[in-house]
Amino acid sequence: MVNIVKVAPIAIGAAVAARAIIRRGRGGPRAASASASPPVPPVAKRVPHKVLFGVVEGENRGTKPMDPPVERDDDLFWLRDDDRKDPSIVAHLEAENAYTEAHLAHAQPLAKKVYDEIVGSIQETDDDVPFPWGDKGHTYMVRTVKGKAYPIVVRTLNDKDWETVLDVNEVAAPLKYCSVGAFRPDPSHDILAYSIDPSGYETYEVRFKDLVTGEDMPDVIKGTAGGVSWGHCDASTGHREVYYSTQDDAHRPDKVWRHVIGTDQSADTCVLHEPDELFNVGFGRTSSGRFMLIESESTETNEVHYVDITAGPGAGQSLVLMQARRMGHRYYPEHRGDHWFILTNRDGKINFDLVRARLTSPSEDHWRTVPGAPGGGGEGCDGVGGGDGRPFQWSEGRTLESLCAFKDFLVLEGREGGFSAVWVLRLTEHPADSEIDDGDAHACIASWHKTSWPSQNCCVYTSVASSNLSCVGANQVFDTDTVMFSYQSLTTPKTVYAYDMRTAQSKIVKPTPVRGYDADKYATTRMEVTVRDGTKVPVSVAWRKDSKTPKGPMLLSGYGSYGVSNDPTFSREDVPLMDRGVVMAVAHVRGGGEMGRHWYEKEGKYLAKKNTFNDFVDVAEHLVATGWTSTSKLAISGRSAGGLLMGNAVNMRPELFKCVVAAVPFVDMMVSMCDPSIPLTTGEWEEWGNPNEEEYYEYMLSYGPMENIKKGPKPEVLITAGLHDPRVAYWEAAKYAARLRAADERKDSRILLKTDLAAGHFSASDRYQLYKERAYEHAFVLDSLGLSNAKPGWAK
Repeated sequence: MVNIVKVAPIAIGAAVAARAIIRRGRGGPRAASASASPPVPPVAKRVPHKVLFGVVEGENRGTKPMDPPVERDDDLFWLRDDDRKDPSIVAHLEAENAYTEAHLAHAQPLAKKVYDEIVGSIQETDDDVPFPWGDKGHTYMVRTVKGKAYPIVVRTLNDKDWETVLDVNEVAAPLKYCSVGAFRPDPSHDILAYSIDPSGYETYEVRFKDLVTGEDMPDVIKGTAGGVSWGHCDASTGHREVYYSTQDDAHRPDKVWRHVIGTDQSADTCVLHEPDELFNVGFGRTSSGRFMLIESESTETNEVHYVDITAGPGAGQSLVLMQARRMGHRYYPEHRGDHWFILTNRDGKINFDLVRARLTSPSEDHWRTVPGAPGGGGEGCDGVGGGDGRPFQWSEGRTLESLCAFKDFLVLEGREGGFSAVWVLRLTEHPADSEIDDGDAHACIASWHKTSWPSQNCCVYTSVASSNLSCVGANQVFDTDTVMFSYQSLTTPKTVYAYDMRTAQSKIVKPTPVRGYDADKYATTRMEVTVRDGTKVPVSVAWRKDSKTPKGPMLLSGYGSYGVSNDPTFSREDVPLMDRGVVMAVAHVRGGGEMGRHWYEKEGKYLAKKNTFNDFVDVAEHLVATGWTSTSKLAISGRSAGGLLMGNAVNMRPELFKCVVAAVPFVDMMVSMCDPSIPLTTGEWEEWGNPNEEEYYEYMLSYGPMENIKKGPKPEVLITAGLHDPRVAYWEAAKYAARLRAADERKDSRILLKTDLAAGHFSASDRYQLYKERAYEHAFVLDSLGLSNAKPGWAK
């Protein structure tokens, strides 16, 4: 699969499974459960500050900014410190942490018990799925060891003698935080390139290791966006090149560079610079290894250049534009043989179509539907689900999301009927004198089929090496009949299958061990809820069969942004909740991609964004009305852009929910989205709209979580943040906590803020610390729902 390195959108919680570190605030109460009176919350001072929406001299405020600008007051603006060092602000965040800890001190034994249950379900020393990589016959594998927080990558040539390639525990030893952004051996597998983020701010350092000697190399590339990919490499001459990207002052990846091993970073060549602030750059090798693709992409538009890295050193190779950008057009190429295979949304096919073009004629004028091969092209699984030799025609009900090429096959990931799906296309070559006479009589479809899995309501995708090292794919061999797929559902742990693309047969090669878990004790279903405008919104639900009670406790989660599908996936951290009778539910609201691109592009962004929030509230009301839960037992959670959803749900129907977990919540959207100096802002104008422009200002203002908090009783809320988060800045959470408390007429609702002072958007990089975070959040939920069997000292 082409692994184009790019900045992901504000991240979805279930996919990342990251939370803020539990950290004791300085001077915080240590025995709060025995205290005679409840703790007093920190009070954030109010300092008037004018925020301008519209024209600001010297700033990019969009193409049609309001003039004169509109002024609004943000009296908590002082909580913003771009350097994250202001002592008064750090002191305020520490006081908030202490307040949160005091309120939840009585639930700490429960948090520890939940943590012990999570860790007890892990096979702490475990080997992930082995996978072949490279021409020398290496097999790589990711290993975890009991007591060690980070993965260890090993490899072998004989399936017996494993050598360590990279022990991330050793890399992390001197650091407070350590996230691996890339892991790439060179084509000879003699040198490893990898990148490290030491702070959580997602600025990486690329390092190199000599895998022959085991020594670190002197080359170090600083200030990168995290990705690295090998360009032209010639082992006979020792010439090796890598590509990487850097960011501008707003943390936008804007330049792709080429570095020659053994030279100083100052001598590196800028291959492409993207000046348009709506666009980010990304790059990656094709699956064949022949081309480096270099992409400029906004939310709605992209264009791709490429370099033939096999033709010689990069200095002598030209950068070729495949197809110039056109507003609203996106396309994603892969290489195989003499052809490009391309996913494109042109001609109104927003769910994407598959086309091909010859290498010598890559522009859009030459893109054609991939034809079927007469007679099916020979032996194999012809006709399995798709027909013998027929083309893979575009279908309005099918969404194509990614494309991976192999020597004889294409693998397409996507969705159909609202469910995760994968298709395998077998290709064949035909001579020029065949009856296909379009001047391009090669690379036809011999057969294709949709893969089949134990459950339709699942998540299936091409495998990564490990959930502990997700930047490495497990399918690294181009000339193969076997592809690794991962399958999971709400009640089925991730299982890796080796799938024979020629016969459509599969076998399990790595089930994820979950000690003490019996899938037969749990059940899952999917329902559809008709919401206020008549749309049917899917909801996935899971529970423990012997613990579910009518109108019982439920944790409902949602996301609904960027077209990201919040698929039903297994989480070992959620098993302790289900074991205590909590039903887990996922609302697949508009703004996500579950039902296809229209679910997002037509019905869940820009001036249709309120559908996302209405869907979630209507789903919650339905679950209460039909007896799945009750208002006193309903908890909700959302992360990042899912926090925007939480903020709106609380503003719309605060009485509907007992408690809320809002993790790194994007809640100060108006103030953030008007300021182009804040990371991600300009690119996000194609997601939400630009509040500097009259067309969007009033609409965005009408649902901005911070601007629509009303006086009245509030549910209990746990808000988490990361001090070094570049995606959703810590000050959004800090301001949100202060404003919610000020509006709470009861004055006794637990509105708590927990800020990790040593991490970013994805919180702790240490796997054990992550489990502590999840246990802490679950303890808050269980306590709020009356399931902790404990009370604070002042309530006794």
